[in-house]
Amino acid sequence: MHAQTSQQTLLRPSAIPVVVRWVLLGLAVLIVGIFTARQSGFEARQPDAPVVWTKSLHFEDGTHGEILVYDTAAQKIATFEGEQGFLRGTLRALARERKKRSISPDAAFELSGHADGQLVLRDPTTGEAIHLASFGPSNAQVYRQLQ
Repeated sequence: MHAQTSQQTLLRPSAIPVVVRWVLLGLAVLIVGIFTARQSGFEARQPDAPVVWTKSLHFEDGTHGEILVYDTAAQKIATFEGEQGFLRGTLRALARERKKRSISPDAAFELSGHADGQLVLRDPTTGEAIHLASFGPSNAQVYRQLQ
């Protein structure tokens, strides 16, 4: 009977010190706050460094599965052959946003280099941006050769 009484005493709220209760309540509020912020689209990012250069680019699928890249003067500046998973994936993500918003797929994308070395692919029609270095230097290099 004594063991049962001490177990009941430990489970009563008054048996938990007030400081511990406040700490647990604070942690719960913090976790809910972080979850809510993340679900609402909040991003805790550093502001972008100044843009050093920007290039407008058009991407097209070639007849043999290659990706053709053109500048605004319709000059072909690159041809990517083979799988090119990262290139296709980033372009597909931006194209999906355009399609969701019923925006023409013909508008150019903007590739910009920043003073801190960051490379960003932007869609000026949707406002979407992909920070390419976030995917590693070898993936960013695919786009870096287009500058």
